[in-house]
Amino acid sequence: MDQYRVSSPDGKEFGPVDLQGLLQWVKEGRVLKGTLVRKGEEAPVPAESLPELAGAFAPAAISPSAPPIAMTVALPSEFRSWEFVGIAWKLVQVHWLQLGLMFLIVGAVSAVPYAGGCLALIVGGTINVGIYRAILGMLAGRPPEVGMMFGGFDRFGQALLASLVTAVLVGLGMVFCIVPGVILSLMWLFTPPILAETTLEFWDAMTASADLTAGYRWDLFCLCLACLCVAILGLLACGIGIVIAEAVIFTSFALAYRFLQARQADRTRVSA
Repeated sequence: MDQYRVSSPDGKEFGPVDLQGLLQWVKEGRVLKGTLVRKGEEAPVPAESLPELAGAFAPAAISPSAPPIAMTVALPSEFRSWEFVGIAWKLVQVHWLQLGLMFLIVGAVSAVPYAGGCLALIVGGTINVGIYRAILGMLAGRPPEVGMMFGGFDRFGQALLASLVTAVLVGLGMVFCIVPGVILSLMWLFTPPILAETTLEFWDAMTASADLTAGYRWDLFCLCLACLCVAILGLLACGIGIVIAEAVIFTSFALAYRFLQARQADRTRVSA
């Protein structure tokens, strides 16, 4: 019987699993069309190119889930903002130097007069993709490295388009009584990690983020307020503390992202 191995965005392989198990992963949204799958000793190929999986993908199905999600930390049973922040703080304490350097580099580049703002606009989304890959890998037990922040350039075009479209539409939303802009920001909050983990194009990734956040936008707004408090504390810590605060904030959002993915998978299983 053929055995299959599934590759995750951080380079880990899951398996081996037989065809029946692989089909179950597809059904649960853990294997997408573009997910790399290795059959036996053959080279990895996108899942949709395997003939035995040809009929497994619904034409309109979009799921931001990665291949079998590996986690070395326990997620809260309910969406609790300060619990996410607390878990994030414990994780960042272990890897504070690497994560702090990432955000120090981002801040230093952004602070360059004129050029910094242009660079942030052009490559900011791509850098966020790389940082999320590092942090999601950290949640799976892989130590982050500073160089990982530059690992998102394979998604440069899609990240740039997502950043520009989000900035324009959120900006327009802010003009109209602010609230529409806030709602759009919350809807598209997880576009960078979705781009980091999938091969979806920018609008599909934004749509997947909107689907993922449905029903939890008030909770996410509360998480944003909690992260604002974290940022203020970071600024009070001689200013340089903001880089550690940013690491805690990104990790908190990564934990919330994994939480919502797990809830989405639960809903999918119930409705199946």
